[in-house]
Amino acid sequence: MDRHFFLPALALLLSMPLGACSTAFEDGLIESGPEYSHFAAQQTALRDRAKAAFRQNDFAGAERTFRAALAKDPLDPEAWLGFAASSDRLGRFEAADKAYAQVIAIAGRRGEVVNNMGWSQWLRGNRDAAKLLFAEALTLAPGNPVIAANASAQAKGSATQS
Repeated sequence: MDRHFFLPALALLLSMPLGACSTAFEDGLIESGPEYSHFAAQQTALRDRAKAAFRQNDFAGAERTFRAALAKDPLDPEAWLGFAASSDRLGRFEAADKAYAQVIAIAGRRGEVVNNMGWSQWLRGNRDAAKLLFAEALTLAPGNPVIAANASAQAKGSATQS
């Protein structure tokens, strides 16, 4: 076979499947299919179960369930935030710090995240660091009632639950 004919034909052949894949992805077919909807529903159910455990003070159960959510979607900022808060309550501050860093890397430095970081410092007894973080959180999300309560309570010596 002539070399001048073979290389362009090979390039054309190889480019055809790639074009079809990128078009399907760009058209959003992957994100709107039933597999994605099922995945999203499972992820929401895991987070809801973890939040319920957290509200019932079952921090070990919450941490386990948030970890399961993260195994399914390691880019889920809500699951990272819940995992961090659960780790804080269990005294696993190193794991919490890493989780807060993940949330910030994924979703940015938001008021809710900084508030929870303040709560983390409060639990460790680092009142000055907590005070600075609560003030920053209030600046980032001035209308959030939990953040406002933490920012004002720190002056009184007791922060509210995150």
